[in-house]
Amino acid sequence: MLRVDGLTISADRRPLVEGLAFDLAEAAITCIIGPSGCGKTSVLKWIAGVLPPELKATGTARLDGAPLAAPHAALAYQPQQDTLFPWLTIAENACLGLEVAGARRAAARNQVLPLFAPFGLAGHEDSFPDQLSGGMRQRAAFLRTMVQDSRFLLLDEPFSALDAVTRLKMQHWLCTRLTERPRGVLMVTHDLYEATQMADRVVVMSAQSGGIAADIPLTTPRSDRTEASLAKTRALLKSLLLEDPE
Repeated sequence: MLRVDGLTISADRRPLVEGLAFDLAEAAITCIIGPSGCGKTSVLKWIAGVLPPELKATGTARLDGAPLAAPHAALAYQPQQDTLFPWLTIAENACLGLEVAGARRAAARNQVLPLFAPFGLAGHEDSFPDQLSGGMRQRAAFLRTMVQDSRFLLLDEPFSALDAVTRLKMQHWLCTRLTERPRGVLMVTHDLYEATQMADRVVVMSAQSGGIAADIPLTTPRSDRTEASLAKTRALLKSLLLEDPE
């Protein structure tokens, strides 16, 4: 269990997030939604230990009851931008997290290369980032995140740069992998359909209070969810977002 308590993040003494507290279960997908500027991305960056220095933060994070010092091997973070290194091939970029964690280059490559086909990247192992489309770069960054042996994934709009069909495939792929190897996921998204189809729980952040406006569990198994069954939940989420001015 990952626990965040009393998180306050400020920019120029103006609070973006104030007194935020929540638990993150290890075998569930939690989606964060909220109006632009409410601090969703900043929360992920703080947990990951990459909050920019111009933002000031106070609060505590605990993993299994012990203080968490980020960055931590239990956490894998994927930002909105792909952040691929332009001088490395796609395979080298995808292997990087494993190598930083101590894996030998050959072992990391053997672990990563079989995943190029499921991620739609087959044939581009030796390409460089500037030779790929934006969507393919996003998939490569997602691959780099997923192969890390972490307990929690912190994903900031991981499918935003993908076309509709690829997005659906990657959403399905992620949910399948999490069934095979459960991990906790904290994912920022602006897509209510994505949130309600994938999440076990949706947290709505408020721009007005800087905290959580609603915490909504989705108890129906993902395989049983339909557009009709999710319509009421999506309508509730939409109303919460519309009543919270940006």
